[in-house]
Amino acid sequence: MKCWIVFVVSLLGLSFSRSRNCQDDFAFPSGPLQDYSYKIPHGNEPGYWTRFEEDAVGIVRRIAFGRSFYIFGKFGENSEDGEDTTITAGLYQGEELIYKTTINCSNASWENRIQNEKGDEEKILHGSLKKECKQGDDFDLILKNDNFRLANWIFNAQPLQHKVRVFDRLTNKVQNGTKAYKEGVLRPAVKIHSKPGIYNATHFRFEATGGAFFSRLAFGPCSAWPDNMDSQCQQVREWLHSRSKGNITDESLAALKKLGHPDANFTRGLGVFGNNNQVFHPKCLSLKYFDWVQETLHPDNEIQLYIGDQQNKQRAYCCCTDMRSGQVFENNPARNCRLLSDCLSISRFHCNHAFNATIGKEIFEEIDEENI
Repeated sequence: MKCWIVFVVSLLGLSFSRSRNCQDDFAFPSGPLQDYSYKIPHGNEPGYWTRFEEDAVGIVRRIAFGRSFYIFGKFGENSEDGEDTTITAGLYQGEELIYKTTINCSNASWENRIQNEKGDEEKILHGSLKKECKQGDDFDLILKNDNFRLANWIFNAQPLQHKVRVFDRLTNKVQNGTKAYKEGVLRPAVKIHSKPGIYNATHFRFEATGGAFFSRLAFGPCSAWPDNMDSQCQQVREWLHSRSKGNITDESLAALKKLGHPDANFTRGLGVFGNNNQVFHPKCLSLKYFDWVQETLHPDNEIQLYIGDQQNKQRAYCCCTDMRSGQVFENNPARNCRLLSDCLSISRFHCNHAFNATIGKEIFEEIDEENI
């Protein structure tokens, strides 16, 4: 087995489940269920998930912080009365619909609906499932909020959205006395013009019929992955990448395959329809084990946003990490995480206490065997 030190990065961990920087991550205590209403933390607090900040040239703008909703579940046996298997999930302000998706396993289809600005429910997107709902299989459904009008549903690594718009965006950079444009910006073509705005959501509700059952929920400016993936760092990387904003070219994948690099098994990624950026993939010491220092970890709304400023490149965390689980060491971010800007100024060996000597010995013995 080849061992690679993969110099890419992971995510800040604040919970005991398989996630980092999530405000909530829990299995349902009574076991798998078919309906749940989750109260969004700080959903009623203006200024928590959105904020007014000044950009580099003194213009005040209202910005929104990205956040992700994750549902994990499993397809069991169909109900006795033969009810179709469906999964529905959506954002709500109180009882008012904002945006929802419905997945119908019986005809392998999906559709997304909003409550439009007239107050009527309106179907805005629909399509076919690429992978059937199979009894005994696990499933995951992600909703990523990127900004006030962008919200992407992802079901089993399939984006429930299509069509991309290309435009030139005005930037904060000045050239020859005028503001410059960034050309060829890509975004989803569909904007969510719902009556209550996306960031007015107070609840995230989901329900299932037939043979679909939910087991776990995670939420926050974070990444999460399935349980039972300890000592499987490369598989975690691949799972996250297949749902990410990555857009690897065929040429790049071919080059990785020629090198025998484990990332050659990656999909291309979901591009603008994805969840988080590639920069937040976990960093692995081998196929099994995570690096004990994870750098450039997922930021949240506790870190000030400098619009159009170079400091944005350091708007992140770094953390000492458990080498088996990939989570923050001892689930103690207060001790084991700091701002990336602070982390870059010191040695990685501030995480000596997180280094597992037994795992380190195993890794280096494997490297020696490869070099014989």
